[in-house]
Amino acid sequence: MSLSQYEAFIKAVETGTMTQAAEELGYTQSGLTRALNTLEEQWNLKLLTRGRNGVQLTTEGQQLLPYIRTVLHDQRRLSERIGEINDLREGLIRIGTFNSVSAQWLPGMIKRFQQDYPRIRFELLHGTDTQIVSWIADGRVDVGFVAYPTLPELESEFLYRDPIVGIFSEDDPYARMEKLNISELPNLPYIALNEGVEDEITAILDKNRIILDARFVESDDHAVIAMVEKGLGISLMSVMMIQGFDRRIVAIPLDPQGYRDLGIACRSHNLLSGAASRFYEYARRWIAEEYKPIEL
Repeated sequence: MSLSQYEAFIKAVETGTMTQAAEELGYTQSGLTRALNTLEEQWNLKLLTRGRNGVQLTTEGQQLLPYIRTVLHDQRRLSERIGEINDLREGLIRIGTFNSVSAQWLPGMIKRFQQDYPRIRFELLHGTDTQIVSWIADGRVDVGFVAYPTLPELESEFLYRDPIVGIFSEDDPYARMEKLNISELPNLPYIALNEGVEDEITAILDKNRIILDARFVESDDHAVIAMVEKGLGISLMSVMMIQGFDRRIVAIPLDPQGYRDLGIACRSHNLLSGAASRFYEYARRWIAEEYKPIEL
C-alpha cells in the first residue's frame, strides 16, 4: 500500500467518477483502476463499487475513509513542515469557499500571499456553507470562509459584515425607491438564489415572517442578475455578490436592514500546516486593510 493509492481512493470518492479522478490526478483510467484494485487486494476488502452511476463507497470503505484522510493529512503536514524549515518553498493550501468570496476576496489574498511564497499551491473547493463547515471538520479543506458564527467546535474569526440589498432592473418602477420595505417582498416576483450562505437571507425572511413564492430558483449569481436585468423578477443579494457586474440593475437597501456576517474557520490552529496558518493570517490582514473595520 502507498500514499498514491490512498490519494486515488480519496479522489475517486470526492469526484464520484473514475474518469474525473484519473484526470485530476494525471493518471490513465486503467492506471487508476489498477491502483485501487491493488489496494483492495492488499487489504482483502471491497472499498468501492463502480457502475454506470459512478463510484460509491461500500460499508467497509465508509468505515476506513476518515482514517485514510487522516493519513494523507498527516503526510501533507509533514511535507509542509519540512517546507517551513525551507522557508515555505513548497506546499498546498486547500480552501473551502463560495462564489462571492472567490470573486471579491481570494484573487487579492492569493496574489499578496504568492508575492512572498510563490511556490505555494492552492486548491479551491466551492460549496454551500453547510458543505464548507463539514469539509473543515473532516479535514478535506484546511481553512474555509463561512457564515459567522459557525460551529463552536471549529476555531473561527469574524471578517466582514456584508449588507443585504434588493436588486431591481433599472426599468422597474420600484427601482426609484430609497429603501425596500421587506413587507413588500411577497407582492413582488422573486428570484431565489442558492449561493452558498443562503441561510442568511432565509433568516432575514423568517425573522420578519415573510413567506415568498419564488418564481425561479437559481444557484448561479450571474444568472440571477441577468434575469433581474431583463425584468423577470427581483432578488435579494449581498453587496459583495453584485460588485463587479456591469448590468442595468439597481441595488436598494432593506428596511429593516439585513446583513450576512462572514468569517474564516479551521479545525484548530494547532493542526494547520505552516502554509495554511500563514494564509489564515494573510486573509485576516487583507480584510482589515481592504475593508473598513466593522464592529459587531
